[in-house]
Amino acid sequence: MKIDEQLSIPKAEIIKKWRNADNDGKKLLEAIYGQEIFESEDVTLKIKTVEDAFKLTGRPKIDFSNLPKDMREKFEAEYEMNVISEAINEGWIPDWDNDNQPKWRPWFIMSPSGFAFDVSFCAYSAAYAGSGSRLHFETREKAIYVAKQFLDIWKKIQLG
Repeated sequence: MKIDEQLSIPKAEIIKKWRNADNDGKKLLEAIYGQEIFESEDVTLKIKTVEDAFKLTGRPKIDFSNLPKDMREKFEAEYEMNVISEAINEGWIPDWDNDNQPKWRPWFIMSPSGFAFDVSFCAYSAAYAGSGSRLHFETREKAIYVAKQFLDIWKKIQLG
């Protein structure tokens, strides 16, 4: 039996609890779930599709058919990107009270020639419009990966 089948709560939530636990808490979680669940593995190897993100987080698919037709695609894309962000960040949540914690987000170019990923940056103590707090990433590499891997979803968010 795979470890994901044994867990009654999403793996990302267990990893989040482990990251925030003190040493005794970490030992307890390792005893319950096994140390292998907490070993480093490049999350980008596990999250290649939206479905992978839903599976890892345990988040439900949502029916957006109750929204006006012209708004559905944008809101569905925002929800999907929030789930992807949660999965890629593996339980990491930005601490908006900590000005010293980098919070990375992708930046896109929207021009007549098309929509494309441009760069990833972080800001320590600034507020920019256009990117919700859930759409920030723990590392530059994760922000770049999600921008490139899920460009079609970002496009629906930005242009929706």
